Amino acid sequence: MHNAEEEERMQEVMDEFISQAGVDYETRPMLVICASAFPNPKEVNYDKLFNRIVAYLDLYVESDYTVVLLAAGSQHQPPWSWVWQAYRTLNRKYRKNLKRLYVVHSNWFSKMLFSLAGAVISPKFFRKITYISTLSELAVHVPLTQIPIPAPVYQENSKHETRIQLPVQQASTLFGVSLTELMGESGEKGGLPRVLKESIAHLRSTVGLTSEGLFRRSPSSLLLKQAAEAYDRDQAISLHTFADPNVAAVLIKKFLRDLPEPLFPESMYPLIRKCPFSHNDNETVQYIRSVILPAMPSWSAVIVLSSVLHLLHDVSLKANENKMNSHNLAIVICPNLVSSPNPLVDVQMCAVTGGTPSKSPLVAPTQEGTATLGNVIKFCIERYYEIFDELQDRSEAVRPISFPEAEPRTSFDTGRSDEIDDGMLVMSVGPSKSTDSVRSARKSLYSLSLPSRPPTGISPSLSSPTFSSFRATKPTGRASTQQSPGASVTRGANKSLGSPVEATGITASGFFTPSL
Repeated sequence: MHNAEEEERMQEVMDEFISQAGVDYETRPMLVICASAFPNPKEVNYDKLFNRIVAYLDLYVESDYTVVLLAAGSQHQPPWSWVWQAYRTLNRKYRKNLKRLYVVHSNWFSKMLFSLAGAVISPKFFRKITYISTLSELAVHVPLTQIPIPAPVYQENSKHETRIQLPVQQASTLFGVSLTELMGESGEKGGLPRVLKESIAHLRSTVGLTSEGLFRRSPSSLLLKQAAEAYDRDQAISLHTFADPNVAAVLIKKFLRDLPEPLFPESMYPLIRKCPFSHNDNETVQYIRSVILPAMPSWSAVIVLSSVLHLLHDVSLKANENKMNSHNLAIVICPNLVSSPNPLVDVQMCAVTGGTPSKSPLVAPTQEGTATLGNVIKFCIERYYEIFDELQDRSEAVRPISFPEAEPRTSFDTGRSDEIDDGMLVMSVGPSKSTDSVRSARKSLYSLSLPSRPPTGISPSLSSPTFSSFRATKPTGRASTQQSPGASVTRGANKSLGSPVEATGITASGFFTPSL
């Protein structure tokens, strides 16, 4: 067999033998292995096949993961010597981070294999194995509809049950409930959902941000279940008592994954693929703000995304301690942001190219139409304050802003100088004594059209004066905020791209560069 033919055949075997099927109920990547795809040893070199399998596993073993082995329908079995050598070659990280192995329709070969592995090599590994008799039973443990099941497995399953039954979904008040129902179209109904608000606050108020492997490691399944059920009952809960920051992190991922409509539905995939990545990062920022964010299902979805990415940005700043840079965070969060009918397409959309972040332009696909959500999320984590410049992480409900139609709101020049002085660096606290509001604000470097159902009365631009109630919590060079009975507006100078601005108490300090 020629090299080209051998490579093509090897790829066919890999596509049928192992694949990722989204994430399990605890947001861990779920790998599916089909024993029916074991090739004829006379056609495929098993040593080369093993090397390809290891390379595939390397994409997932750095974090916790789940494996589903569909053992039925195998016409060819690998030699025992190959199996033994393969298991011994897989070092500790492959076995340690494997949290659960489900063996479906086990046969004599698979039972002997794992019994031997547990008795001789690792008793701990043996305890991770769960034998499953039917696909209905498997559906209780993992999302069955995400798994591409080959015909031989269906044939074997028909010997054990006449009909595959999915578990009945229990009534929920939080997980699995739409954002529109929880928050309203624009967050006016209830602010951030309680589980997000409390989990984010918990991670910020403790050493959670420095916890190694945050958002990658899994907590105790029992603790996670108890916490999630408590939130679903709308019961008071203190995350501090769980003594594990991973509980809060996985609650965030679980909430996103369980949304009936994902933050990035399949209809957005073409727009995401067109996101430009080049040496001009400004173009990428503008595309995300003006094209991708407005296409999200609702403004509430944008608020949730902003809040989560703000947290991930802060986590990435402590990568030296927690080992979770923007690249790693994008890998673990993206599978929870998508849920199309085709899991393989979702996996491709979540791919993250390039290495670790740096101050240089993001390494990403250069061909038009090849961008992925993974790279978009990685970019958003690194450049959070440039993309969500004026979007506030709103944890509480905010009343929609509306104006009388007879009194249009237009911007005008107040005649004041744009130069920065000390007085402008002091933010007002509490209601303003003045009855007149400053009704103009310099336009931001980028503008953003809101989703199809924006908050009532909100102007379709991030830099609009009426949009200041959605501003980012970190100052961006706009100095003084005043309020009137009608709206909250901002007066100040624009920041230049990337200008570092910090805030302590009520006084902002930093380097301000007026826009030209």
